[in-house]
This record gives sequence, C-alpha cells and structure tokens, in this order.
Amino acid sequence: MSTAGPSHQYWPGQVGRGLSTGILTGLLISLYSQMVFTLTALNRSHGWLVLMIIPGAMLTQLVYRLFGDRLRNSTTGDAIEAINSHNWAQSQAEAGLSPLMGLVAFIGAGITHLVGASGGKEGAGVQIGLASAALVEKAEDRIAGQIGYIHDSRRDHYLIAGAAAAFAALFDAPVAGVFFGTQLASPKSTRMDAYLSAVCAAFSSSIISQATGCHVMAIPPVTPLAPEIANIAPVVVFALLTGLYARLFCYVLGHVRTFFQTHVRSHYLAVAAPATILMAISLATWALSGSFRYNGLGTDLLWDIISDQAREIDDVVKLLMVAFTFAAGFVGGEVVPLLIVGAGFGMSFSHLINGTTSAYATLGALGMLAGGTNLPLVCFALGLELFGYSEPSLLFVMCALSWLSSGRSGIYAHQHLPYR
Repeated sequence: MSTAGPSHQYWPGQVGRGLSTGILTGLLISLYSQMVFTLTALNRSHGWLVLMIIPGAMLTQLVYRLFGDRLRNSTTGDAIEAINSHNWAQSQAEAGLSPLMGLVAFIGAGITHLVGASGGKEGAGVQIGLASAALVEKAEDRIAGQIGYIHDSRRDHYLIAGAAAAFAALFDAPVAGVFFGTQLASPKSTRMDAYLSAVCAAFSSSIISQATGCHVMAIPPVTPLAPEIANIAPVVVFALLTGLYARLFCYVLGHVRTFFQTHVRSHYLAVAAPATILMAISLATWALSGSFRYNGLGTDLLWDIISDQAREIDDVVKLLMVAFTFAAGFVGGEVVPLLIVGAGFGMSFSHLINGTTSAYATLGALGMLAGGTNLPLVCFALGLELFGYSEPSLLFVMCALSWLSSGRSGIYAHQHLPYR
C-alpha cells in the first residue's frame, strides 16, 4: 500500500528539492555562461559575424517552430501562471513544463550572441533554471513511485526554486535570487511557503557557479551617495524620471515587436525585416564609432558608462537595438539591456546636475530594472551584492520610486501586480 511522502510543508522535503534544483541549475548556468562568454569573444574577434544577423534570426525562428508543439505551455509566462494558479489535484494530471525548454533556450541564446544581436542572457538563463526544476520534479516523482510513496507535487515550489537558483547563479547574488524566485510571479506578495526551497536553491547554485568559475559581469568601483538632504531631492527626481523611462523602454519593445507581427504575414519575413534593420544599425554604429559596442551582451558598455567613458546617446542607441533584436525573434533577456539603458540615463543625469557619475549610473541601472521588472526588492539586493553599492538608504528610495513611477509596464506580462 502506498503511503504519503514527505509533504511540501516539512523542511526536509523543501531542503532536498531546493538543493537538488540549485545544484543542477548552478552547473547548467555555469555551462551556459561559459557558452555566452565564448561566443561573445568569438563575435568580437570576427566582426563580420554581424552580417549573419538575418540568417541567425531566421534560424532561431526555425528552431522554435520545430519544437513548438513540445514547448507549448513551456515559457516563462506559463511558469508564472503555474505559480500563481497552482492546484495540487490538477497538477497531478498535467504534464507540466517541458525540460526541453532549457535546451531550446540554450540554443537560441547561443545564436543571439554568436551573431551579435543586442540581447542579454538572464531570460534564457531563467528558462534553464525553470527547466531544471521541471526535471527535478519529474525525477522525484519517478523515485517516489518506485519506492511506493505518493509524490505530493508542488510544481509552484519547484518553479520558484528554479527561478531563484538561475538568477542567483547568473549574477552571483543569492539574496537577490531568493527575492526573484519568491516574488517573480506575484510582486504583490512574497511566497513565504516556498522560502526555504528558494533559499537552498539560490545559495547552492551561487556556490556551484563560484566553484566552476561562472562568468559574471564585472562592475567598476562605485562611489555611493550619502543619505544627506542635498542628495535626496535629486535622487527623488531622478527616480521618478527613470521609472518613466522604464515605461518607455517596455512600450518601445512591445510595440516594435507587435508592429512586425501584425503587418507581416510570413513568420520568417516578420523576423527578417527587423533583423535587417538591426544589422543596418549595427553597421552604421560601427562606421561611426569603429566598434560594435552596442551589439551583444554589452557588459563592456556598462563598465564604460559607470566609469564615465561613454557617450550620452549610448542608452538611446542601445534601446533601439534591443527593440529590433527582440522583434527579430532573438532570445536572451531584457535584464542586462535594462541595466545598460538605465546606467546611460544616469550618466547623462549626473552630467546635467554635476553629480557623481558612478553613483547615478548605478542608481539609474537598478531603478530602470526595478521599473522594468516590477521587482524593487530584487534590484535593491542586486545593488548591494553585484554592484557593491554600500549605502542602502538612497538605493532603496531609488528602486521603490522608480517602480512606482513605471506604472503598469513590465517585461513579465503574466505577473500579478498590486494594482491589477
């Protein structure tokens, strides 16, 4: 006779699931980050690869169409829906997310960075984490069946742990990873019931990524702003403006993509057209600047901005290239582009008020991310862990006000927001 297995509410089950998901995700994210680093270096040393942007967009479209049936209901949006609407009885009959989504995201992001499309890496990375969680869930379900236990599947707990582990490993920021996993689906509430799983997953994946030498973006030294009266007013104004800019970022990305999907009937031409524009912009910026600094992941550009060695128009150019990148169907992620665009806006603002460039560039990056993701606590923790912004007061104000100013915009369309 079958007996009930360790319930999700008991800590041994949560610890085991968190550690299993975190270790697997940490290993896969390390492999993924190494792939992105290698392909980015290859693209930088062979500039002619940007001429492959159009074939790359069409190949990405082909890959996703080939695996379309098997990946139906297996996107980040579907994972968010699964977390928000979990039903224990229903989850036993459903197939759940396909672990194949991780492999397809891996391939898609590889194409993006090989040809030099202007995308990030965390979107595909989070999908890899979600796929890892789905794989661990299936393995636990099979083991439970073999030993005669009823597997009390809590798919939402697995997915929360997978998202937390992926974010932590990508940025070597376990605290931010915990917040990301427990708040991604519904920023209006923190999933405390899955907290232990998320903590175990985030910290174990971060340890694994460190041990394997996972490539994490480097941030130059930042001089934080002291929480003084003279600094409060400029930061408040800047935060509100940054939130509006984040709204513009999401508007441009959404409407550029929708325009081509609406006005071009052929699936392949709908990605070839924006890919052609992206390649034209890439060649134009190369002709003017002598480099492809706006292409690819863009971590070098972020370093230059924070170090005050960039141009004041860099954020606008990056925004346009990111919009056409995702309109062309490339995958990767919007988090790093949001950081770069926000940092560029902060650099320009610091010049306007004669402020500290590194501080405002960092605040702009995190404020833009808070507005774009609707996750201010994640961005606050990321500022402390990744950017090394040691003064928390104005950093917290920046993230909170930017998020409030950004309104209903966001890169995660399926989130349950406080004002919806």
